[in-house]
Amino acid sequence: MSTIDFDEVLQHIGERGRYQQIMYYLLCIPATIPAAFLAFSQVFVSASPEHWCRVPSLDHHPLAADQQKALAIPYTLRPDGRRQYSRCYMYDVNFTALLHVQTLRAGPEDPQLPIPDREWNITKCLYGWNYDRKDYDSTLVTELNLVCDDGWWPSTSTTFFYVGSLFGNVVFGWIADKWGRRTSFFIIIFFEVNLSILTAFSPNYIVYTILRTVNGLFFPAIYQIPFILALELMGPRYRTFAGMVICMFFALGLSLLALLGYLLRNWYTLSLATSVPFLLLFSYYWIIPESPRWLLSKNRIDEAEEIVQTMARINGKQVSKNFLRKMELENKQKMWNGTLCQPEATHISATPMDLLRHPNIRKKFFILAFDWVANAVVYNGLSYNATNLGVSDYLAFFIGGVVEIPSYVITWYTMDRWGRRWVLCLTMMLGGMACVSCMFVPEDAVWITVILAMVGKFGIAASFAVFYVFVGELLPTVVRSQAMGIASFIAGIGLLGFPYIVYLAVYSRVLPLIIMGTLSVAGALASVFLPETLNIHLPQTLEEGEAFGADFKLFSCPRRKRCHENKQEVKYIPNKVLPNGTTDSSGERVPESFHILSEATTT
Repeated sequence: MSTIDFDEVLQHIGERGRYQQIMYYLLCIPATIPAAFLAFSQVFVSASPEHWCRVPSLDHHPLAADQQKALAIPYTLRPDGRRQYSRCYMYDVNFTALLHVQTLRAGPEDPQLPIPDREWNITKCLYGWNYDRKDYDSTLVTELNLVCDDGWWPSTSTTFFYVGSLFGNVVFGWIADKWGRRTSFFIIIFFEVNLSILTAFSPNYIVYTILRTVNGLFFPAIYQIPFILALELMGPRYRTFAGMVICMFFALGLSLLALLGYLLRNWYTLSLATSVPFLLLFSYYWIIPESPRWLLSKNRIDEAEEIVQTMARINGKQVSKNFLRKMELENKQKMWNGTLCQPEATHISATPMDLLRHPNIRKKFFILAFDWVANAVVYNGLSYNATNLGVSDYLAFFIGGVVEIPSYVITWYTMDRWGRRWVLCLTMMLGGMACVSCMFVPEDAVWITVILAMVGKFGIAASFAVFYVFVGELLPTVVRSQAMGIASFIAGIGLLGFPYIVYLAVYSRVLPLIIMGTLSVAGALASVFLPETLNIHLPQTLEEGEAFGADFKLFSCPRRKRCHENKQEVKYIPNKVLPNGTTDSSGERVPESFHILSEATTT
C-alpha cells in the first residue's frame, strides 16, 4: 500500500473541481435511475388491481360492473357501512335462468335485478376474473390471473429478486476491492441492462421470476459501486454533498417511474421503457476512470498518476510531472527521518475476516448491519406498500418519491451541523413513530394514513441517505466495498421477508406500517452507539479504522477540534491526540501517523 494519502493529493488538485463534478453527475445516472427502475418497476409490472369473479352468463346482459358484483359476488360490510366484495368467491347459481325469470315477472320494460339470497351456495371463481381497468390496461397479474390461490406469485418473485441481491452484493463488493471499482461497475451495467430488456419478453411468470432473480444480483450493487467511486474522488468536505445529491437523483428516478407507469399503463411497454434507454450507458467505458484512491491502496501509483494529472488539468490546477512519485519519496524520507510513521501493520489487502478480528471495527460493523436491515426493510416496504394505501397506486408512489427530496435537503443541512449519528437516530425515530401511529387512525380515514405513511417515508429516506454516507466514512478503505457488500448481504436476508410484510395488508391496511415502524425505532436506538464522523478524515487501513471512535462518548455532540498551534484538524482519535505531540494527558503513547492531517476546513 502506498504511503500517499489521497485526501492530501486532493488539496493540490481540488477536492471538488470541474473534473469531480462531471464524473459525479455522470455516475449519478447509472447509480440512481436504472437502479430505481430495476428495484421498483415490479410495483407496477406485477400490480394487482381490484378484481372479482367473472360470471360469463352475465356478460350477455346490459349490466354495469357494479350491478354484476351486487348480484353475483358475496360481500361483507365495512365499519362505515360500505360493501366489501369478495375477490375470490362467487355465488354458484344459474344467473341466466334467474334473470330470465326475473324479466318475466317484472316485464321487459321494467327490468329489476334479483336480490341475492345470502343462503345461495358460494364457490371459488370458476371462470376467471374481471379487473378494474381504472389504473392499469395490463399487468402480468391481470394477464396471467395471478390472484387468489396464485396471489403468492408476485410476493415470491420479489423475494427471489432479493435472493439474487444477497449474493451479488458480496460478489461485486469483492470484485470492487480486488479488481477495482471500474471493473465491477461495467460488469454490473452490461448484465443488468441486457437482462432487464430480456425480462420484457418473458413468456410466463416462472421465466419472469428467474430473470428477475438473476437480475437481482446487480441490485443494490448498481447503486453502491458508482456511489463508492464518486465518493472516493472527492475530498472530506464534500462527502455530504455526494451522499445527498445522489439520493435526490434516486428520488427523481422513483417519481419518473410512477409517471411512466401512469402514461404507459401496460407492463410490456413499461418494461421496455425502463431498460432499453440504458444501452447508452455502455458509452461510459470511454469516460469513467478507476478510483485513484483505490489504485493507491493497491500501490499502483503510475496508474493513479495518469488520473491525477487529468484531474489537475481539468480542474485548472498545476502539479509537477510525476507528482505522486515525488510525494511517495517525500513520505518515505519523512518515515526514514522519524517525522512520519505509519501504523506498524499496514496491509496491502484485507479480507472480510479482518472485520471480525478487530473489536472496534467488529462492533461498528454489526451495528451498521442491523441499521442497514432496518433501513432497507422499511424503505423498500413503504415503497411497495404504496399500492395498499387506498388511493391511486401512481399517485401514492409519486408522492412517496417526491417527499424524499425535501428529506434530503433537510438532512443535507443538518448533517454538517449535528453530525451523522444524531441525524440518523432522529430521522429513523421520526419515520418509525409516524408508521406506528397509523394504528390509532380509523380505517376509513384513508388520507390520514397516507400522510403518516409519507412522513414515515420522509424519515426513512432521510436516514438511508445519512446511512450511506455514514457507513462509507466509518469503514477503512481496504475493506470498505467488501464490508458494505457483506452488510448489505445481511440486510438482504431481512429483505426476503418484506414482500410478505406488505402482503399482510390483505388482513389490515395498517399492519405492515406498524411492523415496519417498530423496526425503524429499534434501528434508531442502535445507531447512538456509533461514533461520529463529522469532519473526520477517511480511515485508510485496518489499524486506522480500529483506532477511530474507540473512545467516543455516548451522549456527545460533534464539534470541530483544531490544533491551535498549526491550525489543522486532528485525524482519527481527537480525544487522544495532542497538537504536534505524541502523548495525551494520561501519558499514553499515540502513533505519530495519526497526526498526518487534511487541510483544515473553515467554520
